[in-house]
Amino acid sequence: MTFLLGGVVLYLVSAGLFFLRTFLGVRTGPLPFLAMVVGMASYLLYFLHTYATAGRFPVGDLFGMVSLMGNLMVLLFLITDLVMKKSLADFGFIVALVGFLTTLAGTPAKKLGYPNPFYVYHILSAGVAYASLILGGISSLVKILVERKLRSKHIEGFMVPVNLLRKTERILLNVGFIFLTLTLIFGSIWAKTFLGSHWINDPKLILTMVLWVYYAIIVHLNLIRGITPSRLSLLSLLGSVLVIGSVAFIRHTVS
Repeated sequence: MTFLLGGVVLYLVSAGLFFLRTFLGVRTGPLPFLAMVVGMASYLLYFLHTYATAGRFPVGDLFGMVSLMGNLMVLLFLITDLVMKKSLADFGFIVALVGFLTTLAGTPAKKLGYPNPFYVYHILSAGVAYASLILGGISSLVKILVERKLRSKHIEGFMVPVNLLRKTERILLNVGFIFLTLTLIFGSIWAKTFLGSHWINDPKLILTMVLWVYYAIIVHLNLIRGITPSRLSLLSLLGSVLVIGSVAFIRHTVS
């Protein structure tokens, strides 16, 4: 629990530093990113320590799943910033705040989940998929707002290069779809072991399949250039809302 609380504090510090940098113009150097990295590392230590002591990962209930998703979102943000070699510091405040709130949500988590390795793979791939798709939806929302400001010729205030947003949006959509596919595969294998069948009429599973079909269509249309960038962003934003609804309100009927 010490590691988890350490992550909560460090994410809050990171969010505060990003706020000073982005909105007040204070020169904070690499400190916001450093606090974010250490906060994520602290959560990872909690994650691994829980497995080492209890033999199960802390992802068996809503709080644990949300906490995992938030930290994976932070990891994706840091990787994207590193790979693209462009500073995404303007997004840092939002991402650090998400890391703080989701990690804080993990503190009351009690149920740890199942020891079956395919359950672990299923949860981890789902966490990466949901985090990617939600972060992709955020990128789409920012892109829509920035393009609207450019069309109205109001370029003062918060601005991010549109090309950077488009590239980020597409990368996150593709990564999310790949891991959503792995989520269904690993979930099917685990269900066969745990429930005796690869498929069950469970609302969570059905919605996950609906999401997979939805994003399969979007990714396919994007690959063949059969959709305009503006419509892609709108569909990405809508999909992220559906993902959030799936995580927050739809539960498995089997346990």
